[in-house]
Amino acid sequence: MKRLLPSLQATLPVKMAGWFVFFWLAVCVLNNVWPLPPLYPDGPATVVVSRDGEILRSFGDRQGVHRYNVTLADVDPFYIQALLNYEDRWFYWHPGVNPVSVVRAAWQWASNGYVVSGGSTLTMQVARLIDPHARSITGKLKQLWRALQLEWYYSKDEILTFYLNLAPFGGNIAGVEAASRRYFNTTAGHLTKNEAALLVVLPQKPSLYRPDRYPDTAQSMRNKVLDRLNGSGLLGDKATQHLKQEAVDLRRPDNTKLAPLLSRMLREQYPDRHVIHTTLDGVIQQRVARLLLKVKRQLPAHSSAAVVVVDNQTANVLAYQGSVDFQDNSRFAHVDMIQAVRSPGSTLKPFIYGMAIDRGIIHTESLLSDIPTRFSDYKPQNLNERFQGAVSASDALKQSLNVPLIQVFNVLTPAVFEQGLRQAGVKLQHQQANLTVGLGGTGTNLLTLAEMYRSLASEGKYSALNMVSDQQAEPDKRLLSPESSWMMFNTLSAISAPDRVVPRVRREVAWKTGTSYGYRDFWSVGVSADYTVAVWVGRPDSSPVVGYLGATQAAPIMFDVFDQLPGDNSRINQPATVKRQLICWPGGRAKAVTEAASCAYQKYAYTRNGLTPPTLESHGDFVVTDSWPEALSVWQQHMMSQGFPEQTPSEQKQPEAGIRIMSVNNGQHYYLSQINAIALKSNKKSSDVFWYVNHQPINDNLLNLTHYQGEVTLTACQGAQCDKKVIVVHH
Repeated sequence: MKRLLPSLQATLPVKMAGWFVFFWLAVCVLNNVWPLPPLYPDGPATVVVSRDGEILRSFGDRQGVHRYNVTLADVDPFYIQALLNYEDRWFYWHPGVNPVSVVRAAWQWASNGYVVSGGSTLTMQVARLIDPHARSITGKLKQLWRALQLEWYYSKDEILTFYLNLAPFGGNIAGVEAASRRYFNTTAGHLTKNEAALLVVLPQKPSLYRPDRYPDTAQSMRNKVLDRLNGSGLLGDKATQHLKQEAVDLRRPDNTKLAPLLSRMLREQYPDRHVIHTTLDGVIQQRVARLLLKVKRQLPAHSSAAVVVVDNQTANVLAYQGSVDFQDNSRFAHVDMIQAVRSPGSTLKPFIYGMAIDRGIIHTESLLSDIPTRFSDYKPQNLNERFQGAVSASDALKQSLNVPLIQVFNVLTPAVFEQGLRQAGVKLQHQQANLTVGLGGTGTNLLTLAEMYRSLASEGKYSALNMVSDQQAEPDKRLLSPESSWMMFNTLSAISAPDRVVPRVRREVAWKTGTSYGYRDFWSVGVSADYTVAVWVGRPDSSPVVGYLGATQAAPIMFDVFDQLPGDNSRINQPATVKRQLICWPGGRAKAVTEAASCAYQKYAYTRNGLTPPTLESHGDFVVTDSWPEALSVWQQHMMSQGFPEQTPSEQKQPEAGIRIMSVNNGQHYYLSQINAIALKSNKKSSDVFWYVNHQPINDNLLNLTHYQGEVTLTACQGAQCDKKVIVVHH
């Protein structure tokens, strides 16, 4: 025996190594023959959430099952302790199969003739969930093999996480997070002890223990778990008795879908993700959705509206409402009008003027000719079919005049404009760039317009917007120079807001509207230091809405959206290279280089590095001498010969007709936190005017707003003539 001992000692390691190799090869062969099935055989059930974790929309897997995947760190520690104690207290020590439990279950089966306990570990339960089997000896062997495979490939924490996300909780709900939200309107990380105990036992028989259908049974099974936890020392006697006396308290969640169209789009883009974390702000998204529900009541039949809100500092989308009401199919609710390609109307004008400034074609006060002009075979018209004659570039932009815009665009050229857009990453949709592009003869969408206008608050830098939190930001590209982008912001922010002199939050907003040809699309895009808001209104089927304009339909909605946003913390600073210079009309050059006799009118212009290009002729050439453009001069003389008086650039007055209230605009909103009294003014002598508030006469010309709330009707009368305005007072 002593002689054999050294021999055995020498050969034992070799034999053990051989057995290990044999076992390893056997496992490899079996894994190839019966590979582990996918952990989610019916594909992921996707949940789209806001940046603060609020569910925007949930999509079931191919079987319609909804789940919300979480990690161990996301789940309440007491629930994990209770689960392991009740279901598998040896989970971290057994190899996927607990021999003691299996032998006990087999003995009970043999003794009673039916299954008393399954003896399944958590690993075996995961195995059954990913690969269901018949309740037979063959099925149980298959389950044991799958459990061993899981232990072979994954760590204990990973297997436990699979159980947390796959366990059934009744109906089409799977996973502890989805169950927590479905039954208790909370997250799995904030469960009470009673809620945790119920969710521990619910997967055993989810159809019979459902608390929404069988509350008494659910409470009884929950108490069974509490007793088990008490016996194991996880709960004290008093705590257990107190908890058992509580009824099952269900709190149903609000199933309103937020950003449903964005969620649908992202799910199509990321079909393999369980959870898609968006950049949306849940509070802002809810406010925008509620606002559009109010807007819907004012829209004609079959019309819709869309809104996108952007954080300028991060390029993150904060709100995305693709239709006016996702539940209203009569308004084509499922058509995402943020992505829809439509004619942008006049919304591209600031970028044409901006590029012209960057290329030394104009400055902000360049003299342009708003006169009947034909550019080759294209003859643009202003919306009101009237002409103003001499007009500055800034005024032409503010008034959205078409003819002066095409005059500048013709010099810039559509090809150069398109090249500038493409270099920045902006793509318009048209067959060939021509002058009609400047007035909406192209295709784009609301998201692209929001990206472009954001550049006005970003020193002219353009980047695609982020909608997913882990989306890699694209590097900024140059759309406009810092100088021209500031000039466009400064010009557009000087336009008066419609019907809201006193907004809820005071901020400087540069904004522009657009109306497409045929009155099919109505746009308004605004940018402040911190936010960009883009609005579309119209009919998704492209049928016209005659009588609508972007300024009257989309702009009020845009300013209402701005009122839903926090105040701005940033500022848009004037670049040092933007020089304010005194220039002369008609030549357009700096006064310092213009002869006194040629300086008919003086204006302060913003220039890039002091550059003051001369005035343009209608068809594009610079005026050689400091004189009026030839075509403009001819048109002015013709108008005078027809009996129209000569109108100088400073004479912009409109004839007055009757009494008009001057102190408020119709529909204007006032907030008592900002103002508590209004001085009542009209265009007539105050002693001749009688004032009425809500049809009651008042003797004072100062309206005390603290006495009113909601809609207030103001009427000013002189003799038989009256003017009426309706304002809204907010306490």
